[in-house]
Amino acid sequence: MLVLGVNTGTSVDGVDFALVDWDVHNLKEFRIIKEISYEFDPGVKKDIEVLIGLQKGSFEEISNLNYKFSQFIASLIVDVQKDIKERIELLGVHGQTIFHGPLSTFQLVKPSVIAKLTGILCVADFRSGDIAVGGCGAPLTSFLDDQIIRDDSEARATLNLGGIANISIMEPGKDTLAYDTGPANTLVDVLMKKLFQKDYDEAGAIASEGKIDERFIEGLIKRTDYLHQEPPKSTGRELFDEKFADKFLDLGNKESIVATASYFTVKTIDSELKKYPIKTLYVSGGGIKNEFIMKHLKQLNPEIYFTDHNQFGIKSQYKESILFSLLAFTCLHKIPNNIPSSTGAKRSTVLGVIANP
Repeated sequence: MLVLGVNTGTSVDGVDFALVDWDVHNLKEFRIIKEISYEFDPGVKKDIEVLIGLQKGSFEEISNLNYKFSQFIASLIVDVQKDIKERIELLGVHGQTIFHGPLSTFQLVKPSVIAKLTGILCVADFRSGDIAVGGCGAPLTSFLDDQIIRDDSEARATLNLGGIANISIMEPGKDTLAYDTGPANTLVDVLMKKLFQKDYDEAGAIASEGKIDERFIEGLIKRTDYLHQEPPKSTGRELFDEKFADKFLDLGNKESIVATASYFTVKTIDSELKKYPIKTLYVSGGGIKNEFIMKHLKQLNPEIYFTDHNQFGIKSQYKESILFSLLAFTCLHKIPNNIPSSTGAKRSTVLGVIANP
């Protein structure tokens, strides 16, 4: 079955699509048909960033943006369908997270709008079902990791460096454990916009020119409650937001501010990696291009083999798009697709809400 997965990440930096052919009898035997990315509509992006940044908006503003976002995604899906020969049979659309907390979650997405405008069955709202049965509703990537990457002979882990960093730990004989470690790109992106009027630190070049204030990092880690909570747990830009990024602004020159914020990400990830006997770490997400972050992670963990997902046919950028394709497919076939050991849910359940065209 040909399922198009759609992902818009925490950083609101683009829309990624992955068209995948899934076999209900063997989820490992998938075939990627097409991968493509589009830029965000500037108006929609601005509205989302304002809403996330301020963490407030009128009911009318939120409702209008929900429809505006869904119409934008639907228009891109129509373009994707025109660009490929194969007929898309199902959509998996995560939506844009504007709030995620311990008791509730909210993603901009109206699956009925997308289904009606594209003429394709649409599955969305993947997090709510997990929260309903006592889970965090995140991270969702542990399901894909458990199905595709788990190995019976060695301890493996995945690390996704999006706006927020999350890991999945897969030890032989143990249930998969996955959770958000803290920020990945989000703090650095905020500071780059504020200090350099750029969307991100390309290849970590700015951070590489600065001086790291390790004492400041140690103090900030001690004062950040989330970093000391036991998993399962999840977080987002509602915690690691502009106010949090502003804590770095008194650290000398601009390059040193970015360097220290980048190394804060490194240290929060490193402290989690050291808790497990990981042999191989599969890294994905936009942060894999940040040479500063990757260099320091490798230096702090010389015993771990760092690699990507290419051996599984998965390009880093499209991993989450493939995930939402898989979640939609398993939802349609009523296959439980959450990992209770990762999310804290009381039981396995089928995630997703189906909307008819």
